[in-house]
Amino acid sequence: MSLNFDEFQKVVETAQQADAVKADLKRALKKVTSALENLQTAIAEVETVVSDDYMPATRKPRKPRATNAEDGEAANNGVHKKPGRPKKSVE
Repeated sequence: MSLNFDEFQKVVETAQQADAVKADLKRALKKVTSALENLQTAIAEVETVVSDDYMPATRKPRKPRATNAEDGEAANNGVHKKPGRPKKSVE
């Protein structure tokens, strides 16, 4: 019986390719598993919020805006300043 090295080399290459495919499949499976776990967590949170006995967390009470002592209006007199450079006035 004679050894055919060409066939042996093909078998080795096929095994290496199969190992590479298995490694790729393992990586993909880990990503899918992670995505499923995140999805399950999100669904559990949604179920909690949608449930009938859900009570939202209490918020801190709002502080009233600062008032101008002279006339009792808001400190900025109702004028809201925009960020950036002021427009040039046309004269």
